[in-house]
Amino acid sequence: MADTESNEGRDLIELLLEDHAKAKSLLEQIDDSGDSADLATLFPQLVKDLVTHEVAEEEIVYPALRSWVEGGDAMAEARVAEQQEAEELLAAMEKMEIGSGMFRQSLLQLKGAVLDHAAHEEAEVFPALKAGVSPERLQTLGQAYTIAKAVAPTHPHPHAPNSFPGNVLVGPAIAIVDRAYDALRSVLQKVGS
Repeated sequence: MADTESNEGRDLIELLLEDHAKAKSLLEQIDDSGDSADLATLFPQLVKDLVTHEVAEEEIVYPALRSWVEGGDAMAEARVAEQQEAEELLAAMEKMEIGSGMFRQSLLQLKGAVLDHAAHEEAEVFPALKAGVSPERLQTLGQAYTIAKAVAPTHPHPHAPNSFPGNVLVGPAIAIVDRAYDALRSVLQKVGS
């Protein structure tokens, strides 16, 4: 997912669609890979991309939906529930042996959940945001979304708060721990290679 500078001036919907396309592409690459080494590289990237996307949506997209779209509360609650299920599945998958039968079965379940969630957003949430939020505000929300992703946790934390103010207060601390863990794991992988 693109960095903060390259996203300047882009609106929220563009950024969300780009994230959806990247997740779909990663899921296809994972589907096509029969090699556990490939999975060991692709799956952590998928986890990071999905988690940072979900957290940023919970901090930026769903509050906007609730504030500026009629019926936004119900739409937001349904999407948050979908994300919670995916986050719980991701957390379980991180503990599984990559490439095992259970992992692959869970991966199919995750793919279905992610694709369904994206389809709901693209069919319901994005049109509602476009209709209810000015283009200028969508651009500002795009900037906020990019920043939220940059500081979001990189691993699933299904028991962490997923709505304001809890997510904004707890999320950055969790993100620091996650990013330290990612850096350590990367160094240990290089040493072990």
